[in-house]
Amino acid sequence: MFLSAFFFSLMNIFVRYTAEIPIFQQLISRNLIITIGMFIALALEKNLKNLKVEDGKMPLFLRCTFGFLGMITNFYAVNHMAIADVSAITKMSPFFVMVFAALILKEKLRGYSIFALILSIAGMFIVIRPNLVNDPGPAMIAVISAIGASLAYTMLGVLKNKVRSEVIIFYFGLYSTLGCLPFIVGNFQVPDLKEALLLIMIGITAGLGQLFVTLAYKYAPASEVSIYNFSAIPIGIILGLICFGEKVDSLSLIGMAMIIGAGYYNYKMAKKVQEAET
Repeated sequence: MFLSAFFFSLMNIFVRYTAEIPIFQQLISRNLIITIGMFIALALEKNLKNLKVEDGKMPLFLRCTFGFLGMITNFYAVNHMAIADVSAITKMSPFFVMVFAALILKEKLRGYSIFALILSIAGMFIVIRPNLVNDPGPAMIAVISAIGASLAYTMLGVLKNKVRSEVIIFYFGLYSTLGCLPFIVGNFQVPDLKEALLLIMIGITAGLGQLFVTLAYKYAPASEVSIYNFSAIPIGIILGLICFGEKVDSLSLIGMAMIIGAGYYNYKMAKKVQEAET
């Protein structure tokens, strides 16, 4: 999961480096490579028959829709905010998942999870406080990205045992690729060689991030894997500093620590409850 967080953070760096390219052109670079790669993988495994989805069409459509929304807003935020701030805000999605899972999947929302949610929201507002004063738009877009991602993840819970993860990834990539096309026609910007290579790197790093997150959830318990997703926050701090000279003030560091701490607390409490119930 650490490798997944690292490659998705690298993707954000390449997105920023290509900020002069229209956002939907950046997005199609990400999704087209993943779609083609997943189709080839399914073909090599002789599993193309699994692309025919019988059960779970609407949840799959919603997963793709909310995921696409989350991606658009994430790319916009990355192009207009500090990388570390975007990383911190988008890592709010696990906490929003708890709320949507309770509302949609009727999962129990325990007291310790509510406390973790409140702590993480407080940390988020500390992180975005300068943006709320100067230019609140990108920060609010980043929050929408976290909400969109959390709704997409919640739909994965609905799709569990109905549609294979490889098929979900393929359709998400295909949906997002087709969704970008209307915005690119007539607005396509021919990239130079450097920009073209950077756009390709967006797709490669996103693909590697998706691969490692899939492997992580395949070979380790989900409850243990998810906590490592928060490693994207310190990775974002380091990469933002190295690549763009972005410095994080002490108060923002406190807010980020609160988000990570809330995630760790929720993980430990969930593990303790699980052990007590078995």
